[in-house]
Amino acid sequence: MEQVFLMTLTATFIIESFVEIRYFAQIRNIFVRSGRVTPTPRVQRIIRIENMWSWISWIFLFLLFVLPDFYTMLVICVITLIETWVVYELYNARTYAEEINK
Repeated sequence: MEQVFLMTLTATFIIESFVEIRYFAQIRNIFVRSGRVTPTPRVQRIIRIENMWSWISWIFLFLLFVLPDFYTMLVICVITLIETWVVYELYNARTYAEEINK
């Protein structure tokens, strides 16, 4: 049962990673299309968080291979939870960027 849960969380993390990249590209595209050189402070904060998380997630993924199996469940739960939060924030930033650049 634990193995199925870990596989489900891992699949969720991978899917959310693709969604994160898609939202990030859409946010950049919205500002390029609108002619704005820099995003608003709110969107800049989300982009900064996303960039930091990209590097931190690689560290967590590396830890999955280095740490004993006992910590696998904890690491996967943490990275999936943070990835879900980052995708949620990017979704909100994309919606906000679309509204202000109409």
